[in-house]
Amino acid sequence: MVKIANAPCSWGVDYADDPNNPNWKDVFKEISNAGYKYCEIGPYGYLPKEYEQTSDYLNEQNLKVVGGFIFDHLNQSKQHERIKTKIISTCDLLNKLNAKVFVIIDHISEERMKTSGNRQISKPLHSEEYKLMVNFIRDICNIVKEQFNLTPVLHPHAGTYIEYEDEIDNLFNEVNNNYLSLCLDTAHLTYSGIDPYAAILKYGSLVKHMHFKDIKQEVLDTVYKDKLDFDTAVSKGVFTPLGTGMVDFKKVYKNLNKIHYEGYATIEQDLDPTLDINAIDYAKKSLQYLNQL
Repeated sequence: MVKIANAPCSWGVDYADDPNNPNWKDVFKEISNAGYKYCEIGPYGYLPKEYEQTSDYLNEQNLKVVGGFIFDHLNQSKQHERIKTKIISTCDLLNKLNAKVFVIIDHISEERMKTSGNRQISKPLHSEEYKLMVNFIRDICNIVKEQFNLTPVLHPHAGTYIEYEDEIDNLFNEVNNNYLSLCLDTAHLTYSGIDPYAAILKYGSLVKHMHFKDIKQEVLDTVYKDKLDFDTAVSKGVFTPLGTGMVDFKKVYKNLNKIHYEGYATIEQDLDPTLDINAIDYAKKSLQYLNQL
């Protein structure tokens, strides 16, 4: 059985220091009030660093933590020590909160953001940069699993250097780490021209976490036609509550059953925090839709 979670990014929280972020207590209270029993914790630093304060409040809201993430420039070697410090701090908190997975996401780059969704014109990293990124991801996996006994899962993401199917395949071959698994995001895959249903079957036992997200066909068509960058696509509402877009979640569930998936799926909305959108309504609609399938 797939267990459904939600996350602060559905309230527009992508960066801990964004002044537009809603209060963390309000977000997790609304996740609970929307009917969820599970959650991801959002970017490191969004929650208080005092474990007891976080744990007590999440327990009050009857929420169990599924995991957390790193969303950073994995290809920039000068940033690796800073990123590693953040990963260790995040995993330490996740470990104390009895979480299961740690999601690894390359950060959107200025160059790749402009060509996201278009494989033909998306330029790869230079070979040396790529090699450094591969080695760093291998190091991250070792830290996450060996020091904290969490499952490291790679999340292919639009506008990054790990976006397209060939990039996923090449990276897994290069990293060659038995610890590394996958987090498949239904909307990011679709945005990048990957069939999400086929991807579930293709990667099978490598899939250890899911992000459920829907995507508007008409907005995506405009993105391709007008060659819009990823941030513009998000601001135009390319992501939408589950059941109101082009992703067939009955088919998603069917294929997850075929691979005997029994993990978590985190519903994500990827909202722009400056937009006037009622996040809790979106969260409720998405969960209600899944419960009716």
